[in-house]
Amino acid sequence: MTLYEPLLERDEKGIRAAIREFRRVHTSDELFAAIARFAVLAYAPSQHAKHAVICCRSAWDIRHLLGETFDEVLTECAIYAAGSRQPWSEPPITDPPALDDDQRGDVGELRECVATGDRLRAERWLAKRYRDPDFLRDYFAVASDDYEDLGHKLIVAVTAWKLASIFGEHAAYPTLRIGIWEMVAYRGDAKPPGGDVVANMIANRGDIESAHAVFHYDALEQSRVAGAESNTRDAGPGTRDFPVPLYRLARDYGAYLKSFSVARRLGEPRIIEAAKYNLDHAPSFEEFSFA
Repeated sequence: MTLYEPLLERDEKGIRAAIREFRRVHTSDELFAAIARFAVLAYAPSQHAKHAVICCRSAWDIRHLLGETFDEVLTECAIYAAGSRQPWSEPPITDPPALDDDQRGDVGELRECVATGDRLRAERWLAKRYRDPDFLRDYFAVASDDYEDLGHKLIVAVTAWKLASIFGEHAAYPTLRIGIWEMVAYRGDAKPPGGDVVANMIANRGDIESAHAVFHYDALEQSRVAGAESNTRDAGPGTRDFPVPLYRLARDYGAYLKSFSVARRLGEPRIIEAAKYNLDHAPSFEEFSFA
């Protein structure tokens, strides 16, 4: 696909031109699918790569709020995903691996994979289980075992689930796999912070640690109820008072964009205000440049 060529080359001008050309014959929803799939296939358990995927999901969540600027925000997601991709990455294998008859699919097997950091073994577990009706129970349970890296195991797992539900069965395995990769990438015994995490984020003006405590809480709430979108609350008309999240997403790992999605689910627009203050005043995390 010609859209992917400038993404692979990390060519910002080429990305913008390719997206404009793509939209001549495709819808915004098709553009989202193409960019989000690229972000999934370019995923690595590094900070910018994982946040690029989460940003894609967040843009989809607020597409009706964005209106005509949806394409522009998707363009920033594409630039972020392209820039965060490891340039030495090999083409991903998207098909599930072949399984032996004795392949284990119990939750203890996945926990052993995490304990040993065995990604390939964990991928086989996923291939065994991802079509099962009770798969998400174990997937989220293991992702919730620790709060290392500010809770990203669960945040990425929930993101993968939501994107897989959008993409459909044909893309379910490679999409859900990013959650598995995140789980086995690191280990620890960190616990999520207690108390009112939303109030803490507001008091701390959206700094990265307090913001991610809210993002983790949001992911936890979604993981507890299948089809959590039905429980989404309206963050109120004040949500539209904030500037559209159109900026270089690497600056704050996309926290400002993500705050719109989270505020909508939690019914608290002050989350957006705190994230905007952090974007405007905190040091940038933009660590890469385009060739």
